[in-house]
Amino acid sequence: MQAYAGWIAALPLAVLLVASWGILRGRRGALGIAIAVNLLVFVGMMYVFAVTEPDTLATLAVTRDADAASAVWQILVGVAVSALVPLAVAVTLFVFRRAARVGSAPGARSLFLGTVGFAGVGALVTAFVGTMAFSHHFSPEPGPAAIFRATVLRLLPPSLLPTESIAFVPTTGWAQALWYLPSAIFWTVCVIASIRFVLSPGSAAHSGDRARARAVLERGGGGALSFMTTWTGNAYWFAPDVDAAIAYRVRGRIAVTLGGAFGRDRFDPSVARAFVDFCGERGWTPVFYSVDDAENATLDGLGWSSTQVAEEARLDPTTWTPAGKKRQDVRTATHRAAREGVRAEWTTWAALSFRDRAQIREISEAWVADKTIPEMEFTLGGIEQMTDPAVRLMIARDAQGRVVAVTSWIPVYAASGVQGYALDVMRRRHDAMNGVMEFVIGAVVERLRADGRTVLSLSGSPLAFHRDASDAEPDAVERFLGQLSVLLERAYGFRSLGNFKKKFQPDFAPMWMV
Repeated sequence: MQAYAGWIAALPLAVLLVASWGILRGRRGALGIAIAVNLLVFVGMMYVFAVTEPDTLATLAVTRDADAASAVWQILVGVAVSALVPLAVAVTLFVFRRAARVGSAPGARSLFLGTVGFAGVGALVTAFVGTMAFSHHFSPEPGPAAIFRATVLRLLPPSLLPTESIAFVPTTGWAQALWYLPSAIFWTVCVIASIRFVLSPGSAAHSGDRARARAVLERGGGGALSFMTTWTGNAYWFAPDVDAAIAYRVRGRIAVTLGGAFGRDRFDPSVARAFVDFCGERGWTPVFYSVDDAENATLDGLGWSSTQVAEEARLDPTTWTPAGKKRQDVRTATHRAAREGVRAEWTTWAALSFRDRAQIREISEAWVADKTIPEMEFTLGGIEQMTDPAVRLMIARDAQGRVVAVTSWIPVYAASGVQGYALDVMRRRHDAMNGVMEFVIGAVVERLRADGRTVLSLSGSPLAFHRDASDAEPDAVERFLGQLSVLLERAYGFRSLGNFKKKFQPDFAPMWMV
């Protein structure tokens, strides 16, 4: 049995590794596991200190031997460090807990807590009853009080316990089994339960709702941003009497939607009113964010104010061509790509090689590193969103086959199926040829035309508005947003993005906050 002591000690580490992977994925439940394990170690070490170290302190007070005093100090420092390090980790995770935004489904959370609790109680009862029954197999033979004090430590791997905390040791095979198996079984159950709780997609909050919302979207369609509602972090409201749904996130007392309703009956005015009533019952103020003109029209009955927050650039793949003076940059980029051997490839994440994926991650990380503030996430995807089977990628390779640029395209659904794609991620290498993005987007237009798609959206450009002389004078809120756009330009480049899209001479459509 002693040969397995080191493996038992590795089980809590395995739980923490599973939790760390979940934290990386934004899982709040994984954060709770990491905090709980670190606090368990802290409490265990403090218990060890309370039970055993008073004798150590007494020894330090009376000893006159320098070597003995040094050894005692080493024991005390070791126990203190063993307790304070996990406490510091737990406190740090708790302070930054808001960074983990993906909650857990109530059923999955209850199953995990019940499993771990049952395993813990079972391990403690087994250790106490077994040790009482086989007390003569330990040396020195412990009494009930000593067994009770030591039972709490049975949840900790035996090899992690300081020798000073061990009042008796096993002398037979049965005693060794009672010594090692309770903690081994408990932590093995914890590892298995943690893997199921953290890594199972179905254990995330709203995971069932997300699958249902995706089905509503795929059979009924939505706006250019509606596919973003399938991303993690969103909650869903489903219309009770019609086939429509709304994705939203709650911050404080504000419920912010991602676009408007989606589904077959998304333009039914009763949908918005029912959602407003749903929010009112919970004390939330609803804000419809990034809705297009058609969605905005369905909200007129509310009598609310609307403010333009972005504008969407749209192309018709069936009629768009790079001809014309204003599209000269697109033609130049296409000709230069042909000269330099740069080619475009329409693909999916699953079809890429491991090397291609690593290059795309490298490009994305370099792009993020250049930003002075975090990504928006709510209406802007990343590598995680690229992996969805429904998402298409148009990548550019140089003459050596190296990926030099990547764009991701999310599907735009209608009742008849996918009618086109909307631009999400757009990133390039610093040393890619000038005009590589113009070349890539031009290639996407050609691809969608060949596939018979009728919709191509370059998505919205936040806080960057294309105004004509005939447009109405902006109100106070719009003027404020214009100033905000100027302030954030160096960090996010909203206006630069809007100017880039103008090279394709798209049709601009406003996006509203209502």
